[in-house]
Amino acid sequence: MKQMFSFLLSLLVWVSGCASQSPALTAGDGKTVKDEYLVGVSYFAGWWEPTPNKWQGPDGKDWRENYPDRIPLLGAYNDQVTMDKEIIAASSYGVDFFAILWYPADPNNELEKNARYLNRGLEHFIHSKEAYRMKFMTEFCNHPPFDNLSDENWQRMINQSWMAAFKHPSYLRVGEKLVFKIHSADAFYGSCGRNMDIVKSRLNLLRQKVRDAGLGEMLIGIGLCDSQGYLSRNPWIAGAFDFAAMYMDVPVVEQKQTNYSYEVLARYNQSSRLVCANERNPVMFMPYIGAGWQPRPWGDKRASFEFPDKIQFTDELLKMKQDLDIYKKLGLPIHGGDKQKIFTIYAWNEFGEGGIVAPTQGDAYKKLECIRQVFGLSGD
Repeated sequence: MKQMFSFLLSLLVWVSGCASQSPALTAGDGKTVKDEYLVGVSYFAGWWEPTPNKWQGPDGKDWRENYPDRIPLLGAYNDQVTMDKEIIAASSYGVDFFAILWYPADPNNELEKNARYLNRGLEHFIHSKEAYRMKFMTEFCNHPPFDNLSDENWQRMINQSWMAAFKHPSYLRVGEKLVFKIHSADAFYGSCGRNMDIVKSRLNLLRQKVRDAGLGEMLIGIGLCDSQGYLSRNPWIAGAFDFAAMYMDVPVVEQKQTNYSYEVLARYNQSSRLVCANERNPVMFMPYIGAGWQPRPWGDKRASFEFPDKIQFTDELLKMKQDLDIYKKLGLPIHGGDKQKIFTIYAWNEFGEGGIVAPTQGDAYKKLECIRQVFGLSGD
């Protein structure tokens, strides 16, 4: 009897330990989400070692020599070791999920040199021994040149890639529904011949495959190219999607040699989400914060902005928290007319463009410290 009691006590301790390590992120019925907010960070797995790669600028040279402050502390390339360390770091500072970009891979035609490496982010998260610490969702990245979508390709992506991700125990659910996003509305509508029957047919196929696998229902979102009146100009979105979102958007201002202040970028991002928070819009909007935009390493001709300091980034997180509290259309829908307060940050590792939350030589863990300060951790 004493041995049996000891065994049961040990088992209880083990189960309790697992529960304390794994964040509760099923929003809705149980109200188990920490402080009622979900903090997501977009994840771009574009960092591989073979050349050509994203560490090369337009001149073919490694641009890290000129931008040493952007060198990541947890690993310069998307491999399993780096992902494991990133999951530990992100979850330890209050990040609830990665929104991982996933690109269609044509088995007979590589659309960009070494594009076959772009989906390592999803693969490494799924296979990570640390995956229990946080959640992830898939963002189907369908911008050019990845926008040539046929029915055959759509079915292949569902069957060969997405279903395996949906079955993972760490896949993000809101209101018990799997969360999935298509990156570009314009590209998706165009690849469907601007035909709503094709749009609905493809989305219905995805939903039915998930049901048939016993995985329940989905929240499928669509990415906007710009926010200013976009939802009101595109009523077709409401007939097919559960929510809209944006990866990142920047103001169209004159390019100059120096950087604009971060406040210019921040105010634009705020005004964008408030346009999408209009209660007359047909679907809810999952808002975002821009952690920075300064794409000079890649030779991007658009204007650049100063990186935020700790006070500025904390202020943006606080404003987001306030807007999620105030505006009914910001977040994701759950049954009963309620909503989940949720947003994304651009981005974990857009080192070339300047959207960077990951620890770097220049900022160390600064932005993660801001996230923890504002949103805390499960159990805090």
